[in-house]
Amino acid sequence: MSSNIHASKNHSIETLRAAAVILVFMNHLHSLKVLTIPYFGISGGWIGVQIFFVISGYLIIQSAIRYSAVDYIRHRAFRIYPAYLLWFLVFSIAFGDLQFDSFDLESFLIHLFFLQHIFPEAYLKYNALSVSWTLTIEMMWYVVAFLIAGKFVKSPSKVTALFVFIACVWVYGGTKWHPLVNNLEAIYVYFFIQNNALAQMPFFFFGAWIAVKQPKYDKAALLSIFISTVVLYKSWEPVFVSPIFLTGLGISALFLILKDTEYKNPRSVKLLSDVSYSFYLIHYPMIVLSSYVVQNKYHRTFLAFFATVVVSYISYKVVEQPFMNMAKRKSEKLPKALGTENGA
Repeated sequence: MSSNIHASKNHSIETLRAAAVILVFMNHLHSLKVLTIPYFGISGGWIGVQIFFVISGYLIIQSAIRYSAVDYIRHRAFRIYPAYLLWFLVFSIAFGDLQFDSFDLESFLIHLFFLQHIFPEAYLKYNALSVSWTLTIEMMWYVVAFLIAGKFVKSPSKVTALFVFIACVWVYGGTKWHPLVNNLEAIYVYFFIQNNALAQMPFFFFGAWIAVKQPKYDKAALLSIFISTVVLYKSWEPVFVSPIFLTGLGISALFLILKDTEYKNPRSVKLLSDVSYSFYLIHYPMIVLSSYVVQNKYHRTFLAFFATVVVSYISYKVVEQPFMNMAKRKSEKLPKALGTENGA
């Protein structure tokens, strides 16, 4: 079943992870009114998140195929939970969200079980990390990937097309009937229609499709797809009704270009790739905290970025890496031909 699955060269994963965290960081500099970088300040957030989702689709489908249920769950839990729990508690306490007199057990448990994207009120109550809503979607993908792994390897294109269709129907229907639910706050429409897990699934499936099919395409054609769907998306966006999957095609095209190109990343890119998960978790509160120290927007940007990298590196070395190694030691030994997970 897994003979056609091969791990990507590390360099493409490294490049995209590093780019993704920088893009999301730039977007939150804009949203927090620190500094607006043209194009990336507004668009960097969704581009970065989509990159993470495509890469996750590529890596997690391989894990779902390689591991038993017990090992798969262990790898996913040890990879995601320790750093999340640490920084969720640290920043929730630091920002005064977790207080004895106003403690909300239900909302707290919702966050502990990564369900915050399904319950917006709970998400907003304990929102020190800000980006944690994407972890709900990520966890849903983990479940879907494991459940459909066998079927997906046999029919990757059909399964991907099915989920793209479901996503389009969901987003189109929600957008079309938006006036019928105008009594809801905008945050609910955002959570349950535009940014729902069903709407995001195509990005994961594009990555999974690449992992299984290992397609070869002309790089010029791939570049044109990336430019037309991602770089120039504002030009065609008004023509379509919430084209949720089109930008995912562009991100996937970029991944294929990098994946099949021989190059070596500098140490800085490798570092950002290694610490990308902790960086993603903590960068938003670090930007907020930087405002308590300096007011100059350039000094604040530098301080926030530098502090995020340093703290993320410590988190990676002290929390992430030990738990990942623990999961590997507990797992069964697997044939080398299946490749590695690249720290997914």
